[in-house]
Amino acid sequence: MNGNRFQQLALALPEAVEGAHRGHPDFRVSRKVFATLNADESAGHVKCDPVNLELLVRANPVVFRDAWGGRWLGIDLSQVDEGEVLELLEDAWLSVTRKALAASYERRGSERWQRRDL
Repeated sequence: MNGNRFQQLALALPEAVEGAHRGHPDFRVSRKVFATLNADESAGHVKCDPVNLELLVRANPVVFRDAWGGRWLGIDLSQVDEGEVLELLEDAWLSVTRKALAASYERRGSERWQRRDL
């Protein structure tokens, strides 16, 4: 996994757009940030439930870290499986998107965004 692939996956989510924050890319839906890349694109960050964040960091501290006070999960992209990043991006996106868009997306179930040609 690399920064370019992380970017492709983030932008494949419905209505996701790329912005910039403090000199590095971020990814938004409904004007809310759900993921970022660091400046050299070696690490991604996703908005994350504090309980899930703690569990992930404890389970694999080589790959995951608490990036910003218990609400953002840092991910070493060179050490992570793409499938895991897909799930984390989707969860982050769902946590900030409009309820109607999230409900529409979840109704599609098996038509998850990663099935698109990326």
